[in-house]
Amino acid sequence: MNTQKIRILLSAIDNGSLTKAGSELGYTQSYMTQTVKSFEEEIGFPLLIKTNRGVEPTNEARTLLPSMRQLLRSEEKLEQEMAEIQGIKRGTIRIGSFVSTSVRWVPRILEYFQNNYPEVEFQIEELGHEEMIRGLTDGSLDIALMSRPDKANIDFIPVLDDPMMVVFPPKYDLSSYDYVPVEILKDYPFIMTYRGYDVDPHRVFDAAGFTPEVKYYSRDDFAVLSMVQRGLGLAILPELTIEEYPGDYDFRMLDPEAYRTMGVGIRSISEAGPLARFIIKFIRDNIK
Repeated sequence: MNTQKIRILLSAIDNGSLTKAGSELGYTQSYMTQTVKSFEEEIGFPLLIKTNRGVEPTNEARTLLPSMRQLLRSEEKLEQEMAEIQGIKRGTIRIGSFVSTSVRWVPRILEYFQNNYPEVEFQIEELGHEEMIRGLTDGSLDIALMSRPDKANIDFIPVLDDPMMVVFPPKYDLSSYDYVPVEILKDYPFIMTYRGYDVDPHRVFDAAGFTPEVKYYSRDDFAVLSMVQRGLGLAILPELTIEEYPGDYDFRMLDPEAYRTMGVGIRSISEAGPLARFIIKFIRDNIK
């Protein structure tokens, strides 16, 4: 069925006039009249009646109005979805990422798009927490694979809760604990990522109410793990990082348990383009 005829009929009914409807749609009154007449001949009964006030739907047309309006809504939805698919077939997306999400999440995203939408260009930059917030705010990043920010003028879409673990070399034997009490960690030297780069390890000690003895700082989780293996201290790191870097160290959950909420940061989800929205949906559906 020709939905243009339905659109013209509904406009005439809504405006109460073929002339007003034609002006709204950009058609002459003659064209409007001919189209309605053609529609009536096609379906075999009258659709409009003339009154002193203009035109009104016949009883038969009134019966069809809900289905006609639903058909147009469905057509509009289909057109929007097709336009969005065109929008995700090509384009450039700029992503900020932690080292851990670059190792665990990014390859899965790139593999999917390489196989399905090879014309999409990805620009991946490994950044710290504050750098990603600045990038989203100033528009240099489209999305960021990050942990939940404390206070920031961005939107955050949670994906998973990643346990924070205490990591230690054999010389600091904490393996007898099933869960290591946070309060005993004040007696050990630590290697930490900078707060501005990764705030989550610092949140553990903020919640415990003390600052550990920090021997060394680094921007890189894997560099921290390498130093732990050398016996230079302990570290608080997310499970995502530990799983990708096996070595001569052990790790335990904390008591009380601590987690970082990982997800996707974006300046405004309501203003996001189809490509960014599609990638966020892919992450939420496929990253566990």
